[in-house]
Amino acid sequence: MIIYPVQKNKFLFVLFIYLSIPLIPLTANESRDFLVIDRLVKSCYRDIKSCNKALLKINNYQKNAAINKKFSCQTRLLGLEANLIKVTNSNFKRKEVKNILDAIKKYC
Repeated sequence: MIIYPVQKNKFLFVLFIYLSIPLIPLTANESRDFLVIDRLVKSCYRDIKSCNKALLKINNYQKNAAINKKFSCQTRLLGLEANLIKVTNSNFKRKEVKNILDAIKKYC
């Protein structure tokens, strides 16, 4: 009688692991993408010459978000692009970009 519940729990545990495995790479890619975006933004704030490269890459992320119908993510990426354009014109506020990055981390 005791063996049956153990077998059932073991089966459920294996099933849970099996179903969770496909989600792990997605989470890793999203986390890696956020780190890339964060690094691009920081490099843009340090050196204005790197902003064009950052804008191009963030624009690609924004297009992918639109294709995948992640419109809340796309909106935040568009806001980040606008903020980086302000950086290139020397009209920027670091607090704004922090809020945008926090939102990107949440919604992307």
